[in-house]
Amino acid sequence: MILAISIIGRLLGFVREQVIAARFGTSMFTDSYIMAFTLPNLIYVIIGGALATALIPVFTEIMAKSGKETASRMSSTIINSSLLGMLLLCALGIWAAPVLVAIIAPGFSGEISQLTIKLSRIMFPCILFMALSLLLGGILNSLKNFAVPAFTSVAFSAVIIAAVYLLVPVWGVYGLAVGTLVATLAQVLIQLPALKKMGVTYYPEIDFTHPGVLRVWELMAPAMVGISINQLYITIDRILASSLVIGSISALNFASRLMFLPYNLFVAAINTAVFPTLSEQAAQQDYSAMAKTTVFGLNLIAFFTIPAAVGLFVLGEPLVRLLFEHGAFDSRSTQMTVFALNFYVIGLYSQGAYNIMNRTFFALQDTKTPVKIGLLTVFINLICSLLLIGPLAHGGLALGTSIAATCNMVVVYTLLRRRLTSLPEKQLFFTLGKIILASVLMGVVVHLADLYLIQIWDRTYIKNQILHVSSCVGLGIFAYLLLVIQMRIEEVDYIKNRIMQYWKSKRAG
Repeated sequence: MILAISIIGRLLGFVREQVIAARFGTSMFTDSYIMAFTLPNLIYVIIGGALATALIPVFTEIMAKSGKETASRMSSTIINSSLLGMLLLCALGIWAAPVLVAIIAPGFSGEISQLTIKLSRIMFPCILFMALSLLLGGILNSLKNFAVPAFTSVAFSAVIIAAVYLLVPVWGVYGLAVGTLVATLAQVLIQLPALKKMGVTYYPEIDFTHPGVLRVWELMAPAMVGISINQLYITIDRILASSLVIGSISALNFASRLMFLPYNLFVAAINTAVFPTLSEQAAQQDYSAMAKTTVFGLNLIAFFTIPAAVGLFVLGEPLVRLLFEHGAFDSRSTQMTVFALNFYVIGLYSQGAYNIMNRTFFALQDTKTPVKIGLLTVFINLICSLLLIGPLAHGGLALGTSIAATCNMVVVYTLLRRRLTSLPEKQLFFTLGKIILASVLMGVVVHLADLYLIQIWDRTYIKNQILHVSSCVGLGIFAYLLLVIQMRIEEVDYIKNRIMQYWKSKRAG
């Protein structure tokens, strides 16, 4: 059920982007909205995410030792102090919006700058509700309730989609900003009944002397550094893109959303499945088994992300046209988005592979190494982006991200080899070679099919676009599976066995 809710949330999030694209396209309004939400979102992810990450283990430990009431008092202090801190940041953000917009969007001036300032002032209070939502979700997760927190992403996207249809026709892009604020409030409200049902009590108090509170603050600092790294990639790209032609920020946003669709569907699930095994093997100090599990995870990531990257590269234009080219999203918007997408997909496997190896370091209780490497790659990303933005515009920013992600993967793998000396590298590179070969051959088949279908179907009709894309995707999946089966890849047998086990359990149930 949780996996189903998670998938629905991610797909609805993609629909949310489609709806926004259809209404505003790659225009000044979309660029302004994205940049206005960047800073509140950055604060929420770094501070709120770190708080929630630190709260879960402490809340769980206190509840096990001292009971739910003591844990509730500790969490109430964290919530109350966090809300006071976020309220102060919110007030400062609203007051200093002109300065903040000048920092995060130095290329904006005139009308687009003033619009971004107004939108940021509307959306800055989002940090209050988003941080509170993360903390409440952390408490529910500690109590083994995963469904309600997972549903918050569904509520968030649903409210924004409703706002586009109900508020935007009346208030324009301001309606989208108000809808975003309401969506963050909805994330909080849907979790309150579940907390009450599970016996969590709220106390209007702040006790900074509580040992649990001090422990949360202690754990929060390293978590903030780790979480901020991924956000810095996005922020750097948007800051630099603000100096480019209007629509560059929007094109990067829509391209990354499309690129991360297969990533979110497959990589997150594989990480969830592999991490408990790695943790158990690390606890038993079975490093040989950890090496095999890590390589298995890397190959499984490759099995899904490499053909997805090739498919997105070959079918980028028809996919973007089908998914986004409606309403205000015109052919220019499509070309800008496809241009960025072609560079983003280069780093798709690298980002997935890094996440698996990151989990291996975490299982070894080494959180410092990934953070240090991450900070290094942020610097690489900045240098590459500055060098490539001139000749490739927003495509250079996408390429810089992919190059940084690949460097990140290589460095992490090099250091991991020193920790796990028994890594079965022959299996890793042999399987990786097979998957790359199968993906390239699949790409050739899909490209030829795409060229043929362009000749016989008029793509001005949405029905023909759907038939075109679905035919190419279906043929690509069939060709790829046929090739990897013939190549006898171990991970194919694993997936096949898991599917068979699932159907057997369904029949037995």
